Order: sequence, then C-alpha cells, then structure tokens
Amino acid sequence: MEEREMMERICNLFEETVPILNNIYRGFVGQKINLLKESRTKFRDSLKERLPGIEKLVEQKEKTGAEQKFLMALPHLQRVALALDSLLDKMEIKVESNILFTDKALDEIKQLMVAVGAEFTDVKDYCFTKNPVLKNQIESNLNKVTKMIDEFDHVHQNRLITGVCMPQASYLYIDMTDSLKRMSRELAAFANNV
Repeated sequence: MEEREMMERICNLFEETVPILNNIYRGFVGQKINLLKESRTKFRDSLKERLPGIEKLVEQKEKTGAEQKFLMALPHLQRVALALDSLLDKMEIKVESNILFTDKALDEIKQLMVAVGAEFTDVKDYCFTKNPVLKNQIESNLNKVTKMIDEFDHVHQNRLITGVCMPQASYLYIDMTDSLKRMSRELAAFANNV
C-alpha cells in the first residue's frame, strides 16, 4: 500500500469520526441509547472500511518504508479506538441506568469532546499536509485537554465531597474524562509517528 493511500484512508477515518463524536454527545446528553449504539457501530464500520487488510500487512515479510511507518503508528490508532469504545461503554451505562449528571458535569464532558474533536481534525490535517504548525497545534490541544481534565477532576472531587455528585455518577464521570484524555494523548502520539 502506498503512503498516500494510507494517509487518505486515515484522514477519511478521522474526518468521519468528528460527526460520530457529535452524535455520541447528543446521545449521551439526550439519554438516547440507540444513538450511542448507532455511533459505536458507525465508528467500527468506519474502522473496518478505512483500514482493511491490516492483518495481511502485518504478516507481510516485505514492507515498504511507508508500510513500516504506518505499522509503528498503528498501536496509537488502536488505543484511540479502545478509548472511544470505553467512553461509549460508560455513556451507555449512564443512559441505561438513568444516572443523573449535574449540568456542570455535562458541560465539562461537552467541552472535552469538542477539544478532542478539534484534535481529530488537526491530526487529520497534519497527516495530509505534514505542516509543522499543525503538529504544534496538536501538542497544544493535548496540553489543553490534559489541563482541562485536571481542573475538572479537581472541581469534581469537591462536588463529590459536598454531596452534589453521587458516587455512581462520579465513577462514570472520571472514567469518561480518562477515556477522553487517552484519546487525546494517543492522537498526539499517532501524529508524532506518521
């Protein structure tokens, strides 16, 4: 597989993921389990369609430089997918169990999802153009997401201590922010390896 073809597939995958993230948030905040399940299916279908033949590529003895580079970055892409899957798991639990989140917690999840969505777009653009300004923006996005999560988690602890947040909701909230942090970190690592 040529480098250009691989980058196009990855760029298309990232481009398709941004609206999926928007639907995930809508399903989460709107308590729509079907939208969450549909989003999971769309993401998995997009992965299968955009990255076919990975097993064959891994098993190939002779690999081009582009294929070797892609295979070095692949684990980061896989961890992004696992983090997104984990995020969906927790959101589905929240919706199915009708666990309430405060408006502040919902807004914080929204801010994080918007920031991670922007990072998907920047990584997609960087993969396509290799523009060093975009690479700096990706690092900036990672730092922004990490800082936001650290601040949100600290404020969240106070909500938990004062009884504004219930322990069951707290567990899900912390797991969701962790999944978003992992997505952000692995997107940046992917950009560093392509």
